[in-house]
Amino acid sequence: MHEPNLTTRIICNDRELADQLHHLLVHTVPDCEVLTAPRDCSAAPFCRWLGEAPLGPAGQVQVALVEAIEVLERTRHAFKSRELGQLRQHLNALLDTLSDNPK
Repeated sequence: MHEPNLTTRIICNDRELADQLHHLLVHTVPDCEVLTAPRDCSAAPFCRWLGEAPLGPAGQVQVALVEAIEVLERTRHAFKSRELGQLRQHLNALLDTLSDNPK
């Protein structure tokens, strides 16, 4: 199942300071990212730091998958369907695959 992203993100415009922060936090704060540019964010294209940047086709597909998964998750108790559960799992796996291979 696709878990909500619990990554801590620190935005720093100074690359040298960002590198120092990363080295200090890498062992003490799990899942911490120090960002100096939008491309550094692992949550792109969903990262709020990117603001209203237009999404490309791959980003639009990922957003649509997230929305579909959220609907299936919210309604899974109302519609006890094995097929819908399998669909949700399949969409989660597809989203994970797309997230691992951004293009």
